[in-house]
Amino acid sequence: MSANTPQACVEDFTAALIARDMPAALALLTDDVVFFYSNGATIAGKDAFAALMRASWAVVEDYEYSSGGAAWIAETEAAAAVVYSFAWSGKARGAEVSGSGRATRVLRKEPGAGWLVAHEHLSSGQPPGAR
Repeated sequence: MSANTPQACVEDFTAALIARDMPAALALLTDDVVFFYSNGATIAGKDAFAALMRASWAVVEDYEYSSGGAAWIAETEAAAAVVYSFAWSGKARGAEVSGSGRATRVLRKEPGAGWLVAHEHLSSGQPPGAR
């Protein structure tokens, strides 16, 4: 899977995660991808990301995800950055779980691979515009 625009990469990556399609998600990540999560965790590399997501998927059922308010704050021929709000919910071990916040994704265009996610930073808190 190759994304021709940073916007397509973001859409395809999100769709792959919602569908729990790890091969499709990994195809949209740089080899040196780094994730910062709102709980303070740092996930470096595709293998670490895949392991974390598979462990989460084994626990969380009835997963729902939404994002909105995307603002592309930078876009060149080689790199792009977007900020957006997100919310998720599901059931883990019979209990309702949820979270929301803001996120930043940094993408870069790699020869022969198209646009890929190089970094994501999630922070907890209310989405922009919420009171």
